[in-house]
Amino acid sequence: MYWLVKQDKKKYVWGLAIVTVIAIIGIIVSLKASKVAIENYKQHQIDAREIERENQLDSLK
Repeated sequence: MYWLVKQDKKKYVWGLAIVTVIAIIGIIVSLKASKVAIENYKQHQIDAREIERENQLDSLK
């Protein structure tokens, strides 16, 4: 991306700034999405353990 912007001699500074801002926004969105995915995975593990315990208690009856 930076190479393409560098090829445009007239709008080099603006293009570079826009590409940089878009890249930073992409990194922030990716980090937030990863955080949510990790939280969902942890909650899924907790739920799975509770279901397993309930099934074990039902099998003992």
